[in-house]
Amino acid sequence: MKQSSIFRQLIYNVVFPVVLALLLLGIYNFRNTRVMLREHREMRNFLISDELVQVLRFQDITLRMVEERLNETLEDISNEIIEKHLYETDNIEDFDLAGLRSYYGLDPDLYDFYIMDTNGVIINTTFAPDLGFNLFSLGELHENIIRNFFRGGKYVSERFAIEASTRRLKKYTYQPTPDTLYIFEIGVYSPDADEIINIIKNMLDESSMKHSSIISAELFMNEDDPFSLTRTDPPDQEQKEFIRERFREKDSVTVDVKVDGRNLSYQYIFKDLNNSGLYKGSVIRIATDLTDEIRDEYMRLIAYLVVFVLILILIVFLIYRKTRVITNPIKKLVEHVNRISNGNLSERAEISGSTEIVTLSMRFNKMIAELEELYNELEQKVRDRTAEVVAQKAEIESQRDVLIEQQKQILDSIMYSKRLQNAILPTAEYVHDLFPESFILYMPKDIISGDFYWFHSNGNKRFFSAIDCTGHGVPGALLSMVGQNWLNYAVKDLVLGKPSEILDVLNEGVMSTFKEKDDETSVKDGMDLALCCIDYDNMKLQFAGAYNPVLIIRDGEKHEIKGDSFPVGAFYGGNKGKFTNHEVDVKKGDVVYVYSDGYADQFGGEKGSKFMTKHFRQLLIEIHNQPMDKQKEILDSKLHEWMGINEQVDDITIVGIKV
Repeated sequence: MKQSSIFRQLIYNVVFPVVLALLLLGIYNFRNTRVMLREHREMRNFLISDELVQVLRFQDITLRMVEERLNETLEDISNEIIEKHLYETDNIEDFDLAGLRSYYGLDPDLYDFYIMDTNGVIINTTFAPDLGFNLFSLGELHENIIRNFFRGGKYVSERFAIEASTRRLKKYTYQPTPDTLYIFEIGVYSPDADEIINIIKNMLDESSMKHSSIISAELFMNEDDPFSLTRTDPPDQEQKEFIRERFREKDSVTVDVKVDGRNLSYQYIFKDLNNSGLYKGSVIRIATDLTDEIRDEYMRLIAYLVVFVLILILIVFLIYRKTRVITNPIKKLVEHVNRISNGNLSERAEISGSTEIVTLSMRFNKMIAELEELYNELEQKVRDRTAEVVAQKAEIESQRDVLIEQQKQILDSIMYSKRLQNAILPTAEYVHDLFPESFILYMPKDIISGDFYWFHSNGNKRFFSAIDCTGHGVPGALLSMVGQNWLNYAVKDLVLGKPSEILDVLNEGVMSTFKEKDDETSVKDGMDLALCCIDYDNMKLQFAGAYNPVLIIRDGEKHEIKGDSFPVGAFYGGNKGKFTNHEVDVKKGDVVYVYSDGYADQFGGEKGSKFMTKHFRQLLIEIHNQPMDKQKEILDSKLHEWMGINEQVDDITIVGIKV
């Protein structure tokens, strides 16, 4: 059943915080209990490990007593055999050691004789499983001990050790032959030692059985080849490597695994036995079955959750019963409000009873009556205003159509101007005839450009120029038409040949065209340009410039000739400027560049700065040995790479000529 918002607010603001707090408390108690149980388990295992260490010390003391009884007898037998029977070592690998053992009346079930060569290999023995066994394979430490026996040349009695194949304690003695080529070794089992080991095993089992959750407590010894005193089957290779790591790290580690549906915890504890002569350290592994413990934990958690859910249901039910008295009148009021909000302003709330809800309903009905009156007035105003807006829209659409038509006419005029401007520019074929190795990078900012380039020939004299008119777009294009006409007039009608004279005529023509004067009201529009003439008969280059220079690059070295510091088409201080004519020698292979300032002034790069003239000239030096078409391609590519998302800020013109 869908409840009112009051009921939901009570649930959200009262029940949910309590529920959340109880959940967090339950989770905290559950986690805290698990941590406490784990700490208790680890402490118990450390106590058990201490018991096992005491057992090892007891084992060491009792075995030492057994060894003391054997040492004197074994030394006498070893010395007599070396002196009487093994003084000569010829054919020692075939010597009858079994007969020698019988000669001394030694029990074959307890005593074994061994002959070992200097390579650590057992070459003769009464214990067949060890024949051919290399003792050096037991590790570098074992090898060093045996080599010390050879060098010492004396009888040595070692402590009890675990015999590899039988897993029984066996005491070994070592004595080199007089020629120090072999070692005679006696190995002896001791029933007393076996009985001591059995007692130790029983003590270990009893320690582990004191706690029902402990499956086993195993004692591993010998870092090189770990073995357990409490189990007959050796650990697998993975377990051995893990136990070796505990010997090396000398630490304690707990590993939790799941085996056949049971949750097992293995705690590995390293114990340092410095007081033990037999073993210098041991690793104790205590295996604990946590299945019942974990099950009990989860059962307690489930019981807590069940009680929690039942209490929650009871609280929600009680809140629901108590809120119905309030929510039912409010629900009816909400139903009326919903109908009113759907546009039925004639709807009124039902008034019954004497609670605060009745007062609210009466106030609500009064408000709706006022709202209905205001709504009707507003609706009439909207109708009137809509009619006015429709009329204005028609007028705006009419004006928009006029603007669109005017824009189209202007654009058509500009496009036609572009065709006219392109028509007066030299054609690619004409430029190629004058300068076979050349390029022109021409990039107007707008549809039409304030930059233009100009070429002319008079016999073996070839003229070329890059001109930058004031502004760009339509104003710049108009100025470029004036400049084009006066340049052609200077070379065709006046037949001038010096660049400075041509610029003087151009300057006079522009000023007369725009009627410029040296006062506040005159037009100051003009041109910056570099004009060159190459005389192929004498291999001379003449140059005159208005602000703009010419750049000549020969064998990677640049030679720049600067133009005069005033433009074409302006007065300065009441005096008209006269342009300077420069002349230099050129030779085949020189590359000559004239250009406007649009390339160097372009914004871009990571910081949004200008490309700069210095950077631009360095780029020309880097590419001047490339074919001219390739140079144009590189300049275009570098520019767009530099610009990125930035707009082009000015017209760009670069003319490159290879002499």
